[in-house]
Amino acid sequence: MTVPSSRLVSVRRHDGPRDAWHVANLAPPPALSGLLGGYADYRERTSFTTRRELPHAQAVLIVNLAEPIGIVGGDGRPITVRAGEGFVAGAHLAPALSRSGGTQAGMHVFLPLSSLRRLLGCPLTEVVDRVVPLDAVLGPAGGRLGQALAEAPDGAGRMAILDEALTRRFAALPGLPRAQMHALALLRDRPDLDIADVAREIGWSAKHLAARVKDALGVGPRTYRRLLRFEALTKRLGAGPLDEGSGGWAGIAIDAGYCDQSHMIREFREFARLTPGQYLAQSLPDGGGLVEA
Repeated sequence: MTVPSSRLVSVRRHDGPRDAWHVANLAPPPALSGLLGGYADYRERTSFTTRRELPHAQAVLIVNLAEPIGIVGGDGRPITVRAGEGFVAGAHLAPALSRSGGTQAGMHVFLPLSSLRRLLGCPLTEVVDRVVPLDAVLGPAGGRLGQALAEAPDGAGRMAILDEALTRRFAALPGLPRAQMHALALLRDRPDLDIADVAREIGWSAKHLAARVKDALGVGPRTYRRLLRFEALTKRLGAGPLDEGSGGWAGIAIDAGYCDQSHMIREFREFARLTPGQYLAQSLPDGGGLVEA
């Protein structure tokens, strides 16, 4: 896997006797800064076939470059994604499942939900808990993109293809209104402001704020913040074992923004369908995700 060092942010690698993966995380091109979180160019072989994909506050765009994979959205509906095909996923409030024969490769585009809203051109309420084939979003361009990525000789080529296709696509689409984007930024970056304060800051009623947020993200302001909090918690748990200074589960709950440990466990069960302890038991090493028991 060859990628330009100037765009390489990090590499996650695991080489075990039964499981191995290599993930190159790449920064977005300057033209797409703010519209994309970056790319991941990944390859893996695993002894297991199914991962549990937890809810989070981002959208997903993946193009499969190996054997067929099966994706089951939070709504329970399955799709099959073959080599050279892709899918997008909006906000999820329930876990999804990804299934393979044990060998995977692909390109993962990290998208803010607002960028998926721009690509789709429709309210994201239509894709909550859903996975959607890429050609349903991009039309014939989705198939051409997948084929080009499948034929690219290396990671640098795949990155250049994504850069060109997404830059062209976003340039042809109108952005979301400035006030709407400002509201989303306040909800994301200013946890000290309650939702009523955000509405006042924008000059909207609470009802109008909720409607504009649901249009852009698929979920309302309160649910979006709950997803952000849950995402931060799972990242913390995935960062390594609890240390003595963390204060245990109670300390982690408070640091993540929960009222207490019981509050954290309730929300964890709701979103993950697991307890935090079960999550840790099913977590794979070196950022490999969550194996389905």
